[in-house]
Amino acid sequence: MADLRLRVLSYNVGGHGAWWSRRHVEKVARAISEASPDVVGLQEVHRGTRHSRLEDQAAALGRLTGMAVQFGPSFPMGGGEFGNALLTRGEVRSTQVHPLPGTGEPRTVLHSRIALSESEIHFYVTHLAAWGRWGRPARTMQIAGLVERLKQSDGPFVLVGDLNAPPNAPEIGTLMAAELFRMCGDDIAFTHRFMRQRIDYVFADPGWTTTSYQVIRRGPSDHWPVLVELHREIADAAVPAGRSSHEPSAAEA
Repeated sequence: MADLRLRVLSYNVGGHGAWWSRRHVEKVARAISEASPDVVGLQEVHRGTRHSRLEDQAAALGRLTGMAVQFGPSFPMGGGEFGNALLTRGEVRSTQVHPLPGTGEPRTVLHSRIALSESEIHFYVTHLAAWGRWGRPARTMQIAGLVERLKQSDGPFVLVGDLNAPPNAPEIGTLMAAELFRMCGDDIAFTHRFMRQRIDYVFADPGWTTTSYQVIRRGPSDHWPVLVELHREIADAAVPAGRSSHEPSAAEA
């Protein structure tokens, strides 16, 4: 048996904040590094937009934290791109960007296979539609697409993201009713400093045990990062053979 312990961070970095503060990304990187995660899912990441002062924020965070990085675009914005990103201390074996259904701003899920501690996990990062109850129809469609994607996982997986809905929202109930995973941590601590609601999550398949959960109240974003420690026993310690690669979907082509 392989004993796998994993520190997971979900963080909506509010990359548009770089428009007002040149140190925004630096402060985000500091909050990440202080948490010492093994893998990080990031939302609201800008690459080459006016709001980011034309900076590739994912690449900058990879450089500042010393972690491997992958960016998954959701839609064009301001001359650049807006989307999700992954940081990890492990080896990224493949990455795909899958579009989610729904109206309004296009949304995606970034799916990566990561080799960590002689084991491999599937890691998903997403960011669903905003605008409170007015965005509920879009989020409901996006959650249906997300569930279908997760059903295809063939190994241990973790899902993180800003779902823009509190735990008692109907669309979160639909997500949990799929019984594909468990919500990590309680549903009380809020993650958005102004709305004072929990809308940022870490989920893990039932093979994981949550050993700790913490909302880290620091960083420059309007969202606080969520840190979860997970544990599981892996029957086969060997990492499946495969080359390290980036495998773009049609959405990235």
